[in-house]
Amino acid sequence: MGNRRNNIKNEIAYFYTVIKNMDTKDNIKKSKVKAHEISLEEIIYDNFSDDFDIDKQFLERSLLGWVELIENENLHKAIKSLSIEDQIFISYIVKECRTQQELSRIYNIAQQNISKRFNNIIKKLRRFMKL
Repeated sequence: MGNRRNNIKNEIAYFYTVIKNMDTKDNIKKSKVKAHEISLEEIIYDNFSDDFDIDKQFLERSLLGWVELIENENLHKAIKSLSIEDQIFISYIVKECRTQQELSRIYNIAQQNISKRFNNIIKKLRRFMKL
């Protein structure tokens, strides 16, 4: 009987550990996105004029904003279907014109792995576009 009680305690501890890890991973994802956000006040005060389009300015300045400006509906859907990490990765290349060498320093992995990841993302986009 005592052994069963220990198993229940271990299951509860395991459950709480899993929940804690899920929260940690969620917080990491949120911080990655937040690191690339721009405050609304910054956009307004930097670019205030009569013909000022706040939505367009915000989208042009944020790292992932370029995705919303894509006019090709299929390409837009394909990019939005990627994980947030892949969207950030591809944004470094498309929006910020980062090289694979620069990305290898940012992500602290070998340039060959950056190239593989980029090629995998391109394959995902091509598969989505063919649907």
